[in-house]
Amino acid sequence: MPRPTTQSAWLNNTCRRCTCLFSSAVLSTFPPLVTAVLICHPDLTHDMMTGINIEPEAREEIVIRCAWLVNPGEPPRQNIRITIVDGTVAEMCETPADELARVEAVALMPSFVNAHTHLEFSRLTSPLSPPAPFTDWIRSVIQYRSEDPHELHFATDGICSGLRESRQAGVRLIGEITTTETGVRTLQQKLQKSQMSGVSFRESIGFSTEHISTQLNVADRHVRVTPASDTVTDRKYLVRGLSPHAPYSVHPELFEGLVDIARRSSAPVAMHLAETVDEVELLQNQTGRFVNFLQSLNIWDPQTLSPGTAPLRYLEKLAQLDRALAVHGNYFGRDEIEFLSRHPHVAVVYCPRTHTYFGHKSHPWQKLQSAGAVVLLGTDSRASNPDLSVWKELQFVASQKNAAPIWELLPMITTSAAATLGFDKTDFVVKVGNRFQAVSLPCQCDSELHLNATLIRSAEVTEMSL
Repeated sequence: MPRPTTQSAWLNNTCRRCTCLFSSAVLSTFPPLVTAVLICHPDLTHDMMTGINIEPEAREEIVIRCAWLVNPGEPPRQNIRITIVDGTVAEMCETPADELARVEAVALMPSFVNAHTHLEFSRLTSPLSPPAPFTDWIRSVIQYRSEDPHELHFATDGICSGLRESRQAGVRLIGEITTTETGVRTLQQKLQKSQMSGVSFRESIGFSTEHISTQLNVADRHVRVTPASDTVTDRKYLVRGLSPHAPYSVHPELFEGLVDIARRSSAPVAMHLAETVDEVELLQNQTGRFVNFLQSLNIWDPQTLSPGTAPLRYLEKLAQLDRALAVHGNYFGRDEIEFLSRHPHVAVVYCPRTHTYFGHKSHPWQKLQSAGAVVLLGTDSRASNPDLSVWKELQFVASQKNAAPIWELLPMITTSAAATLGFDKTDFVVKVGNRFQAVSLPCQCDSELHLNATLIRSAEVTEMSL
C-alpha cells in the first residue's frame, strides 16, 4: 500500500485508540485493496517517526472492500466490506455509501481445493506426448521417470515446484498421489512450511501376483504411521490415504487388499477409473491396446480379469469406504452414474483440460451432477496439463454449454472437495468467524447479470496472504 500523502489519508492508517501512525514498512505488506489498522495495547511506547512496536497484545485489523464476494453455492454479493481482526473475519457487511469510492474492482472468493494432482511431474514445461494412443503416453511417462533413476529430483523438486505453483494459484488443500517415501516426506514438510493441507494418496502398482504382498505392506505402513508432525497446533495438514493406480495396473487381489486396509484405518482412497475406451475394452473383453501393452512388459495374464468386468465393480468396492475418489470417470455409463447418485461419498474427479488433451468425448459430469452424484475438479499433472491452476479448470467447465454459473460450480473446488478429502468444508467459505483465506481477481462488472461471463474471462487469481 503506498504511503498516504494527506492528513485525512493518514487517519485511515492509525491506532484507533491514539491516532499513532504506524510505519510504511507495515503498510507495504498488504495488497492494494486492503486498509490496515493497528489497535495497540495502551501500555505500548509510541514512536511518531517509526510507528508502534507490535507486541503480542496488539491487535491487527484489516479492512477489505471488494466489488463482489463469491462464496460457493451462494448468490454473489456486491460491494462488500470485510473486517479482519488478527487473521479472522470479524465482520462482513455492505460497504457504506460514503466508502463506495474505495471499493476495489475485484471479486473475492475462498481459497481453492485441487482434488487430484501428481506434483512429481511439476518440473515439466509442457505435457508429454503423444497424447494418443494412451498406452504410448504411458510409455513416455515411464521414460521420463527413468531419467532420474533414484527419483530424488523427481519427487523432491517436482513436489516443491508443484506446491509453490499451486499456492500461487490460490490452492490451500490438495489431493496428491505420492509414489515414494521420499515424496511423502517432502509433501509433509512442504505443506507445513507453505501453510497448506493435503492428502497423501500412496500409490500402489502391481498387475502380477508377485507384487501383491510387497505393495500391501507399503500401503499398510503408510496409513498406520501418523507422526505428530502431521499436525501443527491441532491443525491437521496431512491426511494419509491410498491409491490403487488403475484397473490395468493393479491386480484385483491387490485392489481388494488395499480397500481392506483403507477400511480398517478409515483412510480415503483415490483410483483412476474409466479413463479411456481402451481401459473399458480391457475390462469387458480382455482385448485391445492394453493387452498389447501389458504383454510388452511381460505381465499379461488372461486369467487376471474376469470377462464382462465393468468400472461398476470397482465402484462397488470403493463404496465400502468412508470416502473415495473415482478419478476421471470419462467413460462412466448409465449403471455407474446411477450407482454414484446413490453413493455420494464416492466422488468423481473430473480433470477438464487433461480430458481435452487426450481427445476424449464429452465428459458426463453434467449427467452425474443432475443425478445427484458428487463431481469435483482436479488438474491432474503437468504431464497432461499446461499448468496447475484449478481455477482455470473451473473456468473451462463454466464455459461449457448449459453449465451453471461459477458460484454454483464453485463447491467443486472448495466445500465439496474439502469434505471429500476429509477436511472441514466450512473452512472454504469466506464468513464471520473463519480464518481469512481467500483469492482475488480483477472484476470490472457492475451487474450480476454479466458477472458470470466476466469471471469466465477473468485473469488468473491472486492468492491473498494477510
